[in-house]
Amino acid sequence: MNVVSLVISSIAGLISIFFSIRLVRERNKISWRMVETCTRSLLEEIQASSFDPDVVIGVGRGGAILGGMLAGNMGHLPLFVVDTILDRTDGVSAAHIRYPGVLPDLAGKKLLLAVGELYSGQDLRAALDLAKSKSPSMIKTVSLFSHPASSIRPDYVGRETRQPLSAPWRMSDVYRTRRL
Repeated sequence: MNVVSLVISSIAGLISIFFSIRLVRERNKISWRMVETCTRSLLEEIQASSFDPDVVIGVGRGGAILGGMLAGNMGHLPLFVVDTILDRTDGVSAAHIRYPGVLPDLAGKKLLLAVGELYSGQDLRAALDLAKSKSPSMIKTVSLFSHPASSIRPDYVGRETRQPLSAPWRMSDVYRTRRL
């Protein structure tokens, strides 16, 4: 009887260790359900602040996804997307807007700049500089996930995180590890 009890306890312990390791590995993964929950929260926060943008600009791929979700759920607002390039040629990384001419005339418009994930803040800062050059009347920023060490603090944050997350739109190793 003691041997059977010992075997069952050992198996239960191994199963517990397996699921604990799996939980630790997956805790940095974000589900689409979490994206939806955070986006709904952001929509409520933006509406409660009485900010009523004329245009939504998604910054990068994650910003395109969040921007589309926000623009569609805020009354089908016009949506534009600017892509970013991370330049590491001098050993210091700097974000630049790829094809900055894609933005229309934004003079006098209220803009909402959206990023999916904000870590260094370089992407959002580059987009903010570009947007300011278009003479809008107001600019607000939003990030689905934001790191506290970012060089810029968005006006609206879905969730603050202390470590990099694996967003659900990052499905391949190419997306996760390679950035132009």
